[in-house]
Amino acid sequence: MSAREYMKAQADTLPEQIIDKVIEFISFQKFSSDLPCSDQDYLESIPAMNEIIKEGLATPLSECISLSDVRKGVRC
Repeated sequence: MSAREYMKAQADTLPEQIIDKVIEFISFQKFSSDLPCSDQDYLESIPAMNEIIKEGLATPLSECISLSDVRKGVRC
């Protein structure tokens, strides 16, 4: 059995909260090794990011901060 096959088999035995940490570790390894990673993969590697994005999409525009207010806090 190769190391890759062993890793995949072991992943199937882990509880979900540990799998989340493994995914985060894999994303970090890809980043630190400068391997390609899609924006979606990167965002999904951040804990709770999916929920944050869904919450933002469900927020009415009238409740959002204006772009000019956002830019006031950005330093170039």
